[in-house]
Amino acid sequence: MQRLHHIGLTVSDTATALDFYRALTDGDVIGPLVKKGPAVEAAVGHPGVEILLTYLTLPDGDAVIELVEYRGGSGARIVPDNGAAGAAHPALTVNDMAASLARVEALGYRALSAPMTATAGPIDGWRYVYVVGPDDVRVELLEPPH
Repeated sequence: MQRLHHIGLTVSDTATALDFYRALTDGDVIGPLVKKGPAVEAAVGHPGVEILLTYLTLPDGDAVIELVEYRGGSGARIVPDNGAAGAAHPALTVNDMAASLARVEALGYRALSAPMTATAGPIDGWRYVYVVGPDDVRVELLEPPH
């Protein structure tokens, strides 16, 4: 693998999710794009589904957040808690942890704890905190050492 291109997040409401992720990234929006038809149904394994795709390009240009809203699918929800096998979470680098938390808290989202500082591994010295975002997805905010 050369690098991570994008992370796809299935959301129940694109507009709500877009407000949240834009508050954290200030990225550029591409879309929404509507995808449907036999090829899309076959690719995602959901007959009859229509997909609304919205992309948020990150300011550094290295990765993209893909918000995927399935319409006409089962509507089933997973348990996105990080303690559940198969759950995943995006981790976003922020320049100012306090300001980032203030923006998402103004939208009604909450951090699971106060920000902490990592003491080992590849983020040693970085501050981090998990925020419960749209659809209860845990989003890790990382602030590099200054």
